Parts: sequence; structure tokens; C-alpha cells
Amino acid sequence: MRRRLTAMVVATPFLVIACGDPDAASEASPLEAIYGETLSPAEQRAKQLEQEEAVAQCMRDEGWEYTPVDYSAQFNDQAFEDPSEEGYGEKYGYGFVRNYEIYEWPYLDEDGNYSSDGGFGGDFEDPNQDYVMALTPEESEQYYAALSGDPSQYEPEIDPVTGEEVYPMPSLEEQGCYGKAQLEVYGDQPFNDQDFNDRFSALMEDMQNDPRLEDAEIAWSDCVYEADQLYDFFGPDDIYTYIDGLLNDAKGLKSMPADMETGQVIGGDGTEQVWMMTETADGEAIAYVGQPKKLTEAQMRELQEEEVALWKIDQDCQDETGYQDIRREIEQEVADTLTDEFPEFADSQNGAQG
Repeated sequence: MRRRLTAMVVATPFLVIACGDPDAASEASPLEAIYGETLSPAEQRAKQLEQEEAVAQCMRDEGWEYTPVDYSAQFNDQAFEDPSEEGYGEKYGYGFVRNYEIYEWPYLDEDGNYSSDGGFGGDFEDPNQDYVMALTPEESEQYYAALSGDPSQYEPEIDPVTGEEVYPMPSLEEQGCYGKAQLEVYGDQPFNDQDFNDRFSALMEDMQNDPRLEDAEIAWSDCVYEADQLYDFFGPDDIYTYIDGLLNDAKGLKSMPADMETGQVIGGDGTEQVWMMTETADGEAIAYVGQPKKLTEAQMRELQEEEVALWKIDQDCQDETGYQDIRREIEQEVADTLTDEFPEFADSQNGAQG
């Protein structure tokens, strides 16, 4: 009988996870390749700064002032590690504890509160704030229209078939200076096309229901369970839920059912402090409530030992069952379908990488 641990979408910001075979992880998957070459953190920062400079020039052309924002500088020059590097998994597992150790732990006081000098909880400083605050309400509205496009284009429309509200995606040219700068620096990317996104979502749903992948997950699940009956997982993605849960438990947070739309805890007394929310694969919301405390170094080391041990079991079972090879084969079929149906994006990506 197939066992199941409900998977959740983890909402940890900037979380980088080393997943799958370490050799295969160093190469872009067929689906990742559709979106172009993977950039290093330094290259990403350079591109982001180039885009900000383009935004500033566009705003000047529109008659406004705009100071480029170096978002990476908001995080105290933290060194972003690449989890696909050789040896990362053997040392840090999937990177959950490592990311906490680098990007959160140094900026927490003993009560778990962020200090003002960094971390994900640090204050964002917008160099344009004083300029915008000095504008009249009418000028401010015009400023943001120039920066991001006409706000009316983001209003929902009624789908004539389903009757549901949908938010059409405006073209980059219609998204103000931000959109124009993105188009100038990155070119026309697949994720900017709504038809591509809809087709991608449909194909991904088909992939998750592919019998070949389901059989591979069953074989992987049985292998992991035989290695340690504590690990009763449905598929590889459940590991992330499990480790994230261990980390939140160690912080002293309590998980409770919640309503994702209202953000309210179900079954509580109304006094719960919601720290973060996640959503299960079945569409149910889980809230982590309470005030997280700062982990000790001993707690981090204990958690990381289990994370690395589980990573090794995962890798052994993926090798034994051929899970990654099967998934890569199916991903390639999805990628081939997308490039056949949207050749303009295939051509643009080949040109960008060539």
C-alpha cells in the first residue's frame, strides 16, 4: 500500500535547495533550459543593476527622477552559495539549515526577532522614497503609472467561459519603465506570455500524473522507507516539507489548520500570532503560529546531521530506482512540446545562449 505524507508549498524566502543527483544538478534540466542560461549570483546582480539603470533612464525620459536600487546591497553583501556545487549535498544536505545559518541566524536576537542591520527581516531602504513623498497625490499617481504602467490594466476581467475573475497579463511594453527595462535587458521571456504559462501549467499537470513518474515515485518511496521507516514519504518533494517542519518545530512554532484567503487560524481562540502560512498539495492551508526563538548552534548541528543523512538516503534511492533519469526524460518531452508550439521562445533562448 502506498503511503502518503501530504506535501506543502514552503514559503521560505530565497531558499535554495540542492535537489536530486549532484552530477545532474550541475546541468540545467530540460525545463530550466527553456528559460535560458542559469546565472550566477554575481551575474544576477549585474543584470539587476543594468535593469535599474535602464529604469532610471526611462523615467528621466518621462520627466521624473529615479535612483537605481541595488537590492542585493540590502542584505549586507551576504555570500550566496550554489547548492549545485560538488560536495554541497554531502556537507549541507538540501540547504535548509545552511540557509538559516547564513541568512537568518546572524540577524536574530535571543527572542528570535530580527535586528535592524540585515537579514530577511531587515528594513528595506528605498532611495526614491523621499522624492515620491514630496509629490502631490496627482503627481504620485502619474509617477507610478510611468514606473509600472496604467493601474487599470491590472483590474480583473470576467472569463466568458467560467465566469471567474481573471487577471490578464499586460505586455512588457505596457508595464511602464519597469517592463520596458526588463524587455531591454532580458529580452522577451516565455514567462511573460500568458498562453505559454497556461500551456506550461497544463503540461506540468500532465507530467505529475504520468504513470512513469508515479511508478518511479512509488519505487523511490519504498526504497527510502526500507532505509529508515521514519521516512514515510509519497515522493521526493515531501522531503522539503519534512525538513522545513523540523526547522519550524525547533524554532518553537506550532502548526495549525488555517484559511488561506483570510489568513485566520481555524480552531484557535483568535489570539494566535501567525508567523507564516503554507498550502498543502490538497489545497489546505497550514499556519505556523507563535514567536520563533533563535536556534542554538547545537540545535542547528543536530538538524543538519539529520538533513545530510536524509539527503544521502535520497540520493542512493534516486540512483537505485533511476528516478532522476525518468523525470528528466519526461521533462524533455514537455520541453520539446513547448519549443514546438512556441518556436519564437526556443529561437530567442538559443540565441541568448549561443
